[in-house]
Amino acid sequence: MGKLSDKEQEVLDFLLDFVNMEIFSIEQQERDLGRLDYSLCSDDAEKQTITTKKVQKFKKRLSKCNPIIAGYLNALTTPDPLNTEFEELREIITKNFLFTEYYELFEELVNSDIKDLERYQFESVIENLGYDYKPLKDFVQGVCDVNSYFTYKSFLDIPNDSELNYDKVVKKLNDAFFKLEAFMSGTINDYKHFDFNTAFTELFYFTRKSENYNYENCKRVGQYWGLTEQIRVDYDKTNFENVKAYNNKAFCHDCDVITSIAWDRIEEFNSFQTPDEVEEQTRKKSISDLMKPTTKSSEVVKVESKETESKIPSQENPYPRIFTSVGAYIKFKNLLDEFGTGNENLANYSFVYHRMKKDKLIFDDYQQIQFVYFLLEFDINISRIKPKSQLGNNDLREGIYNRI
Repeated sequence: MGKLSDKEQEVLDFLLDFVNMEIFSIEQQERDLGRLDYSLCSDDAEKQTITTKKVQKFKKRLSKCNPIIAGYLNALTTPDPLNTEFEELREIITKNFLFTEYYELFEELVNSDIKDLERYQFESVIENLGYDYKPLKDFVQGVCDVNSYFTYKSFLDIPNDSELNYDKVVKKLNDAFFKLEAFMSGTINDYKHFDFNTAFTELFYFTRKSENYNYENCKRVGQYWGLTEQIRVDYDKTNFENVKAYNNKAFCHDCDVITSIAWDRIEEFNSFQTPDEVEEQTRKKSISDLMKPTTKSSEVVKVESKETESKIPSQENPYPRIFTSVGAYIKFKNLLDEFGTGNENLANYSFVYHRMKKDKLIFDDYQQIQFVYFLLEFDINISRIKPKSQLGNNDLREGIYNRI
């Protein structure tokens, strides 16, 4: 197929966004299940057993997948002589799948108004147009199974490089994080992929060795977790200078992996907790901890009077895991009434997400993909949250936001 027209590229991006959304959703469910499974384990040996079973499960599932889908998955798992990054390779294979298995659908969508379809569930769009959704569903599930297989397998892999040691692993990780942060800040103009998952497997392996297992090194593991969590939040909130970084596929892939590491491997990080970290987490807290003077103010926090409390609305926050207060939820409802549902949904509600996070009305750890699914409760169907730099017309939205 030759160079795509603007309309064809729009349709292709529309299809890719849907596939990526479905992949992310399934992988998120697998992560949640994995965290639950690991939380029920009593020790590292039991976690190792669980991981081995997961590897076997996904390997068996892949061996039984649809033969047509298997051809695409083999291309995804076969070593690439050009060393193409996994995410880039996945996109190439997804395009080939769509052009081969759904070319007639692609052609029909080129002659349609995509904006009219964004409000509907994509599965129903495909079926209402007379096409079979199952091959696409099987392809998405197969890609997720491949990724899960490699992810869990990496937890079991033990470094076999005889030249590798603890100091080299730490230096390698430090250099990788330094380059990633430099790219986020715009200090450097290019970024290349780094295998963070394998590097952390190596870190955990070498830190557990008797000659390396000490307070300082265990403390370092905890600091690495704090770093992964900070990058996860910054990436999700676009809280860095170089917003063009989102155009770099290797950067986006590595940030997604770091996000996964921060969530999926939390039990491994916790196994290196130092006594003072454990004590701080398990220590019984008191309101006096919050009322102690800070370096910014020598005054003790004062408890509001009952008169002030009586002015607080009696309405409860129906989404306490999303909005930081009932007032924040009311703000969202007012924005919902103002923006409604229409052709500007993607830009409007991307703005709502970024702006409410900036004002601390939505919790910092609430991710973009979660907000996309949350909006479905209000019949708002968008494919993703756009970066702030791509929204445009923000003066009008800002005026509405401040007015309400």
